[in-house]
Amino acid sequence: MADPADLRTALRRGFAAGVRQLGLALELVAEDILAEEDEPIDWIAGAPDGRAWLVLLATGDAPPGMLERALVQRAWVEARVPDWRQLAPTLALRAGLAPGVLLVARAWPRVLRVAAREAAGDAVLLASWSGDASEPALALVDEAPRPRRRPALPAPRLVSVFRTTLTDADLAS
Repeated sequence: MADPADLRTALRRGFAAGVRQLGLALELVAEDILAEEDEPIDWIAGAPDGRAWLVLLATGDAPPGMLERALVQRAWVEARVPDWRQLAPTLALRAGLAPGVLLVARAWPRVLRVAAREAAGDAVLLASWSGDASEPALALVDEAPRPRRRPALPAPRLVSVFRTTLTDADLAS
């Protein structure tokens, strides 16, 4: 089995070379950044509209917590874009735009696909990768499935179970 750090480095390089497969015009701004809670962000990129995008890569199936980690890192990136623009005025990022999130893993459980859609709508994209990490085949994951709906139960027939010793004659008076 390959060393996890080597696999991650290969995937990061392979992703950089193949990101256009996803139909996204992202330009690398920073790579392998330690962000909030000393958690890594694999990529910070800029889109032509000036929106920052953060990319988190998983070397296998999407791990539990990947989406919540991405949302925390998204807030961290958003807070830093104005500072980065001040340090590098030619940086193609615009302050005031909520960053996008691109999460990449081999496979996405249904519950994470639904959660990603519900958490941030179009601001979170999921992609899958297959093949060799150094030259991954990348594809956006189809729209998240709608939450399953249970069939409606028939309305219960209402029957009074209240009993009294009153008679019609008692009520007539």
